[in-house]
Amino acid sequence: MDGINLHRLQVFRSVFETDSVSAAARRMRLSQPTVSRHLQIFEDELGVVLFRNISGRLEPTWEAQRLYAESGGLFERLSQIEQSVESIRRGQQEALRIMGTAALSGTVLAEAVGRLYRDFPDLEIVVDAGRQSQQLPALREGSIDLAVGGAWENRPELTQWKIGSMPLMAVLPVDHPRSKEATFDLAWLEGEDFVNHNIHAPLGALISAELSRRGIVPRQRLTALSIPFAVSLARAAGACAVVDHISASSIDRTTMRVLPLSHPLSLSLTVTQLASRPERTPVRAFVATMRQAYARLI
Repeated sequence: MDGINLHRLQVFRSVFETDSVSAAARRMRLSQPTVSRHLQIFEDELGVVLFRNISGRLEPTWEAQRLYAESGGLFERLSQIEQSVESIRRGQQEALRIMGTAALSGTVLAEAVGRLYRDFPDLEIVVDAGRQSQQLPALREGSIDLAVGGAWENRPELTQWKIGSMPLMAVLPVDHPRSKEATFDLAWLEGEDFVNHNIHAPLGALISAELSRRGIVPRQRLTALSIPFAVSLARAAGACAVVDHISASSIDRTTMRVLPLSHPLSLSLTVTQLASRPERTPVRAFVATMRQAYARLI
């Protein structure tokens, strides 16, 4: 397969959403045979069956459901690109697109963006929250200008401005056997259940490296791709998770305990952009406002 045809992908999504070739044809203003032909060619190109005709009704396969879920963001990004092209054509003001982790969106990031907006009232600022594993692809494809989150190690293609150090904290249910301790020793995870993070993102990589360095092997690892989900999994499974202190500040203390680590571990908070991108004045200003906001937070 040389590449996915975006028009056929759009045809597939229309059929998926309407549960009907005829309804998809009306939506896209195409003939029904044209939609059917595009769908058949698309299945042949992908080498998978996307729909089955069951009692006269189209039923999406598991492959179709996964493709639909994973392709949704593509058209949102294409829409953003179209908006950017229109902005360039009309000569509108400069824009700065920022993606931060969910834990930062209601605290230090919001304060920094608010200050930047006051200092640059003509600057168009677009802010989104997403998992940190989504940030590098978004930077590379150009859908965002800056990423805010944990520091990426050994990434020469990135420029990273350190904002501060975020101490890591253990979070565990109030009925956990270690919940009454003053601090939490990661050695206690030996042979115990543990909720880990994506090891390809900074937080998960840091925790996994520390466990490996100390020779600590949990009995079973649950993996959560977002910090809020990690906390919820820890609560539901009666297990421990490790998060940064900003994320820990929003945790419900009636159901969860938050303990500092007995062997302190910190994750650097950074603002990141591609090294190949020019360092614009609003970027420098945003880094400064992030440092100010973080200093007030701690």
